[in-house]
Amino acid sequence: MKMLQGGASDNDPMLDSIGCTSNVVYVNYSLKKVFVANAGDSRSVMGQGGKCVTLSFDHKPENEEERKRIYNAGSVVTEGRVDGNLNLSRALGDLKHK
Repeated sequence: MKMLQGGASDNDPMLDSIGCTSNVVYVNYSLKKVFVANAGDSRSVMGQGGKCVTLSFDHKPENEEERKRIYNAGSVVTEGRVDGNLNLSRALGDLKHK
């Protein structure tokens, strides 16, 4: 059992629900471009002409491209989770796996 910051142990069930996702949007008005970066299952969308335009996609283990990346990194997807635990394939942090 590994002790984490604050005295919690790595098998604490509360750690399964602590993590961080992000979206960053940069608008360059001179180039008339929008740049979007995301990690996790936070979504970026934009309204254009009265319609919703998707700017990002969720990083989920079910996504074929993400699944290939996970397997190439030496992990597996079990029941829709990375190594049977993580329900995201990318994130800024998952406290239990730091």
